Parts: sequence; structure tokens; C-alpha cells
Amino acid sequence: MPGGPQPMERARRLALAREIAAQLQRHYGDQVLALGVYGSLARGTDGPYSDIEIHCVLRGSGIERCFEWSAGPWKAEVDVYSEDVLLRWAAQVDGDWALTHRVCTDVWALFDPTGFFPRLRDVTLSQPAPVFEQVLHDVIVGELYELIGKIRNVRAAQYEACLAYLAVEFAEYGAFLVGLANRYLYTTSTRMFEESLVLPDRPAGYDGLCHMVMVGELADPAQIVEACETFWSGVERWAEEREIQIEEDLEALLSEA
Repeated sequence: MPGGPQPMERARRLALAREIAAQLQRHYGDQVLALGVYGSLARGTDGPYSDIEIHCVLRGSGIERCFEWSAGPWKAEVDVYSEDVLLRWAAQVDGDWALTHRVCTDVWALFDPTGFFPRLRDVTLSQPAPVFEQVLHDVIVGELYELIGKIRNVRAAQYEACLAYLAVEFAEYGAFLVGLANRYLYTTSTRMFEESLVLPDRPAGYDGLCHMVMVGELADPAQIVEACETFWSGVERWAEEREIQIEEDLEALLSEA
């Protein structure tokens, strides 16, 4: 059998998580505020090759360190944060929020005497609407606008080798946009497209591009360009309906700064 991850029963993975948590408590002692498993193991969706991911929250401030290692047949990651650092990160809403921040909401507590993890979840999900509207604008202008420009450049230069890659990236940012608009946190990157397609607030054209990427229909350059252009047109209409301004003037931006 080749090296790397090997199949493991869930019970063994849970036992390893508890052993790691006990080792962290021995090492950090009374400095430990909370310990919790996140990711697929916390959700109960782990497969035979899944890894172990643990939050280790410490008292104090300014602490941020990650331990990630392979033990041969299995792999683990321990994110060591002080309370202030993790709460501050949980409150941030950025372009890939819909993919990154479920680690703050689905936590299986191994040690949490002060109720830190419910507080972490509340902070993650309680950011105000204007914050999300600004990030939606940033994804459209900073990412999707730029990508459709690259796709048009590729078409103009008749250099088609990278179109499939650009289409996947375009669909990924589309999924981020849909997740932000619906304030939905995807369970994992492997299910992001599937989950995005059942959310209610999606720009026209997204579904077609998403399905194309999901099934790997990325061999026809003309078809790729058409799907991307259709989605971009849908984004423009969707932004207008939400009163998200795509076209702006530098003088106006400077006056607001």
C-alpha cells in the first residue's frame, strides 16, 4: 500500500483527538481556556482518510501558532490561539468567509468550562449587514471583474490553455459571493458548489457555470467563455438589484475616505 493517509475507524480518530487534547493540557496547564475539535470530525462526516483538527484556546493575548504534522497513517492540526486573536479573526468577514469560518461555528468541545465556543459561534454569525454588503462589493469588483477581464484577454489573444483554470476560479468566487449573500458557511470545499446551488440568492448564469465546473465540461473554449460571460451579466444585474455599485469615481471615493 502506498504511503500517506491510511483508513481509520471514527472511534480511533476520536480517541486520538482526546489523546492530543490531553497532551495539550499537560503542556499548557492552567493557560488552557478551551479545547475543541472542528472540521469533519466535529460534524460527524469524517471519512476513513480524514485528518484531526483541534482548536487550542489559551488565556493571554497575541498568541497565534499552528502545529500541523503527519504521524504516518494519519495527520493532525492544532491551531493554538489566545482568546483575543481567535475572536478577532471570527469577527472578520472577507471574500472567502463562506468557506473559512465554519471552523468557528461547528466545534465539538473537549474542554470548555467557560462556554467559549458558543461565544465564538455568536461572534462569527452576528456581524452586521453593511459589513457583508461591503465584502460583496469587494468580491465583485476586486475578483470577478478582474477575472472576466482575464478571460476576455485570453479570448482576444486566442490563448486558450488557461481557460479551464480561469473558469474554475470564476466559479469559486461565484460560490463565495452566493455564500456571503445568504450568510451561509459551507461545510467543506468539496461540497461548496453542491451546497451553493440550493441557496436562494444566486445571480443568473451561476448555475450553468457551476454545473460545468462540477462535471468537468471544460474542453470547449467557446462554451467556457459563453458560460463565464453569461454569469458576469447575471452578476451585473444582481448587483444592480442589490444597489451594489460596480462603477465608481475616484474623486467620490477619496471624498468618502
